[in-house]
Amino acid sequence: MKQKKCKICNNPLPIRFKFFCSSKCRNKFYYIKNKDYNYQWQLNKRNKEAEKPSDKKIKCLICGRWYVQVCSHTVQVHGLDGRRYREYFDLEVKRGVVPQWYRKLKGDQALDNLTYKNLRKGRKYWFVPGDKKAGKYKRSHITLEKLRVLFKTKIKS
Repeated sequence: MKQKKCKICNNPLPIRFKFFCSSKCRNKFYYIKNKDYNYQWQLNKRNKEAEKPSDKKIKCLICGRWYVQVCSHTVQVHGLDGRRYREYFDLEVKRGVVPQWYRKLKGDQALDNLTYKNLRKGRKYWFVPGDKKAGKYKRSHITLEKLRVLFKTKIKS
């Protein structure tokens, strides 16, 4: 007995098709069927790539693997947001943990597609000096040292 409805959407089958009404439904069926296998395959591939040391990547100080965006990795895998990761390992808090080439690439992209203009639009959300909300975090020792050198004064931590 021939099946009369599509396995995915339950629409009537055209005469020449056996199980699915379209290639879209067929692809959806096989995607669902192989979803776990594909996820594991991609995860293994990423982990294998992250094991290789590279001068174009930064090492995660928690697991020792190598990534271009370490803080994205720490959020997804270790459940530690970027600021806490930088504070815990005594890194500069206000600056992301990415390689220099990636920082330059993203800066060039912001100039090309004019997204740097969004900074002006967000100015109304900046902290005003003396605002009580602004003192939520302590400054890192790296930031304090930069300020000391810049202003050539003694700054309290």
